[in-house]
Amino acid sequence: MLRSVVIIITSILVLCFSATTWSAELNFVKAATFKGWLKEKKPMILADIQKVPGFKTHHFYGAVGTNAYPAKTDQEKNKLDVILQMHEKTGMDVVIIGPRGGASSKRTAKHLIEKGIPAEKVFILKGGVNKWPDREMLLNVAGGCA
Repeated sequence: MLRSVVIIITSILVLCFSATTWSAELNFVKAATFKGWLKEKKPMILADIQKVPGFKTHHFYGAVGTNAYPAKTDQEKNKLDVILQMHEKTGMDVVIIGPRGGASSKRTAKHLIEKGIPAEKVFILKGGVNKWPDREMLLNVAGGCA
């Protein structure tokens, strides 16, 4: 009985540590830094994972609309193949742009890393497009600038 309890507690601690490690490996970029990257025209791949309506309403110029949100199923993750191919050809950093920069963006980052993009080349826009402070920088394909 005691042995079983020790095994269970050890397993829980290992799982908790693993989750913390994954989170620590992910890179987040703040809006101000990302805005600087855009202004200086830093070479990067903008992987927008929003669903189609969100992408049409507000996205960054040059963003690749993958429609991979919420990046849970294999079918959704397969939509990221274009990003993998672009990175393979260019070696550029990848910035993941999700609605809020939360769980779906983290799943996307983990998937891209597991598929071979170095972790130091994958960034998540903190707060996602919904928290982007400069709305005039976003495009709206249904009617010009947001």
